[in-house]
Amino acid sequence: MTASPAAVAHLFASLVDRRDWVRLETLLAEDCVVTFVHDGRVFTGPEWVAFNADYPGRWSFVAEDIVATDHRAVVRARVFNDEALFHVASFLTVRDGLIHQIDEVWADGHAAPQED
Repeated sequence: MTASPAAVAHLFASLVDRRDWVRLETLLAEDCVVTFVHDGRVFTGPEWVAFNADYPGRWSFVAEDIVATDHRAVVRARVFNDEALFHVASFLTVRDGLIHQIDEVWADGHAAPQED
């Protein structure tokens, strides 16, 4: 029996926070595509793992919310270190216990603009 999208999403969040890049890559299907919606960059699964592994500094990844259906899951998380805070929503497409697609939407930790 394969893992549900919810279980995959929880494991995904844990592996990213622990920086377990080897195990994270095994959670991605061979044809996995990752898109950064905010800037249009597209990665293969291994390219995305390498991007994260090479990113400077030690960042924490704390899942704030995980919502899942039969084939999709969303992980909303805070990503932070001592100097900066970001928010990310990772939309995962899961089949047979593997992630086939990730669409990430990033935002900085600044407050939303106020209406005048």
